[in-house]
Amino acid sequence: MPDRVVVIGGGAAGLMAAGRAAERAARVLLVEKTGRLGQKLALSGGGHGNITHMSDVPSFLEHIDPRKDFLGPALRRFGPREVVAFFEKRGLPIAIEEDGRVFPASRNAHDVVAALRAWCLEGGVQFRFNSPVQEIIVRDGAVCAVKTADGKAISASAVVLAAGGMSYPHTGSSGDGYRLAGALGHTIVPPRPGLVPLVIQEAWCAALRGVSLKGVIGWMEQGGRRLAKAQGDIVFTHFGLSGPLALSLSLHLGEALEAGPVALWLDWVPSLTQEALEEFLMRRAAEAGQGRLANALQAFLPKSLAEALMAECGLAVDLTLGQLRAASRRRLVERLKRCPLTVVGTLPLEQATITLGGVALDEVDPHTMASRRVRGLYLAGELLAVWGDTGGYNLQIAWTTGYVAGEEAAGLVLSREMDARL
Repeated sequence: MPDRVVVIGGGAAGLMAAGRAAERAARVLLVEKTGRLGQKLALSGGGHGNITHMSDVPSFLEHIDPRKDFLGPALRRFGPREVVAFFEKRGLPIAIEEDGRVFPASRNAHDVVAALRAWCLEGGVQFRFNSPVQEIIVRDGAVCAVKTADGKAISASAVVLAAGGMSYPHTGSSGDGYRLAGALGHTIVPPRPGLVPLVIQEAWCAALRGVSLKGVIGWMEQGGRRLAKAQGDIVFTHFGLSGPLALSLSLHLGEALEAGPVALWLDWVPSLTQEALEEFLMRRAAEAGQGRLANALQAFLPKSLAEALMAECGLAVDLTLGQLRAASRRRLVERLKRCPLTVVGTLPLEQATITLGGVALDEVDPHTMASRRVRGLYLAGELLAVWGDTGGYNLQIAWTTGYVAGEEAAGLVLSREMDARL
């Protein structure tokens, strides 16, 4: 039987790996545990398909953790510009937002899945659905077959493992990749939730469920040490905070919560300094002393949030501007610029956007995505212990690692075929 590449996983990284390997004229079989391709991909960007973030490589890498150096070589081969050109070449119009986020012009992530599926079919990729992989079989230190749950062995000269992480398990990402890689001797960095909403201790936050605010600055500290700082939109929930700012900050919690609660500070009005806010309130008091303070604060905040912050400062919600004393004004302005909250947890991994952790990067060649433990094994996508910020960075990691893994796996297979002819 001719040599072939077997790709495990029909998500973003798996489809990219299969399509690229087939494009290089390798024989390719993609094995997917569920009955559909790209289920998690179809949810990306809230279903709108935030496929990447347009920037140059150095700027892109500033949003990557924990090791920017690992992704650099592959990203220079297939980065954001190459991804945009790739989809446009395949008839998918692209829209680039002012903030750099990239979407299909249709704002429909299913169109991204369809474009990848069509590309794979054009290249001759074969699909096997409803086939969970039980084992990757190794002989003499090299992959030779993939065994599915029904006991069947599928011969393989190269395997691309792109089975995803553990978030959104209903889409098929239930940690199979970690099990398979671990069984072959790879070290697995313990998985934990990433890009996940924060659970906040303060009860007044829950009372604001559904209220949102744009451009908030937040920073986290523990034991006098700054953990992270970011800016973005925020949404109050019944358990705490969600929205891009909360998700971004969650990436930097690490193991801090194991040591206890984490202090979160929020600047609700980053466009003004503390002095400028005080001047605004004094000017409004001079102009309209009988006007309500809560109404004046609506220049910056939703009314319900303004009233909640006033209550936290011990101020009556019907307080007028003229009744606001200097000490109370300073206390309120301090709360607007440095509002203290307490992070006591996150939502569980199953409800996270991505999984942090995975296959240790020291055991993967950053130039080829090849395993340093087993010959012929390549690893790609979310199962690698590298991740990015919200806004398209993680899908770019999937495209980049999948593309390189597929290309290199095909190169291995084709070189073996050539050697066999000689």
